[in-house]
Amino acid sequence: MPYRYPELAAFVLAGGASRRMGRPKHELTFGEGDNTTMLAATVRVARSVARTVAVLGPLERLSSVSNGVACGLDLTAFPDEIPGRGPLAAILTGLARTRAEFNLVLGCDLPFMSAHFLRHLAGCALESQADVTLAETPSEGFQPLAAIYRRRARAAIRASLAQGHNKVTSCFPRVKVRILTWPALARAGFRPSIFDNLNTPEDYERALGRIRT
Repeated sequence: MPYRYPELAAFVLAGGASRRMGRPKHELTFGEGDNTTMLAATVRVARSVARTVAVLGPLERLSSVSNGVACGLDLTAFPDEIPGRGPLAAILTGLARTRAEFNLVLGCDLPFMSAHFLRHLAGCALESQADVTLAETPSEGFQPLAAIYRRRARAAIRASLAQGHNKVTSCFPRVKVRILTWPALARAGFRPSIFDNLNTPEDYERALGRIRT
């Protein structure tokens, strides 16, 4: 039986233009038999740690979710409160909708994300009581789309968006941030692959090759 944190809700991002990929990432199939969508896989791992899971993204993307991509997942989907402003606006939407103080935000382009890491992340967030708890990756800086945001961070995020900033990290100077450093994560036994994401068709093919072998 998976351990779920009663204090934690989760939001899966189904947005993004996916220009480099050429098609919506949440519709990519990935898994045994290549018949599981990235959205379904991400929802499944989020549900292993959070008491509720919902989907966030632009309205046109969410219409495809309701048309069967998420069939059988029993999901609530919320369009962006401020359209066209990227993941930061989606995070604001989630924090405006949630009833939980701690909220996991998870991109649907992380094929090797693990429930074990998410439980570790949640434990650190609850222990530190930080507004944002996120990990440092081995080579690409922070991963703000596999992170936990407190509901009280809404004001800081809204202020960043009001000033024209779309980058998720733009709100960090306004809030208390807990960073899980990569050396500490490596010592805890986590592999770099948990942060691999799918940006291009080449990334997708490499990931498929890894899962098949």
